[in-house]
Amino acid sequence: MSPVLHFYVRPSGHEGAAPGHTRRKLQGKLPELQGVETELCYNVNWTAEALPSAEETKKLMWLFGCPLLLDDVARESWLLPGSNDLLLEVGPRLNFSTPTSTN
Repeated sequence: MSPVLHFYVRPSGHEGAAPGHTRRKLQGKLPELQGVETELCYNVNWTAEALPSAEETKKLMWLFGCPLLLDDVARESWLLPGSNDLLLEVGPRLNFSTPTSTN
């Protein structure tokens, strides 16, 4: 079974509006909500015989990151929930189409 590699991406400046929009939508249903933090997680099905080398990992991190920001991709999540926090993961989309999909 091939391993799944996880790459966590901090939202860059243009995605910063997403948490604010999400917070405003949720505060109608959850008035005690104080804030929303987001990150993206890319899951890579690694099918090679060996785990990726340091150079391959560096290339994958470059691929998922923003070219204008340094160190915005990590192998560990930046979201560290406290005792009163709720961590909610959304995804993956099951109806995702790829170029090799047969529609």
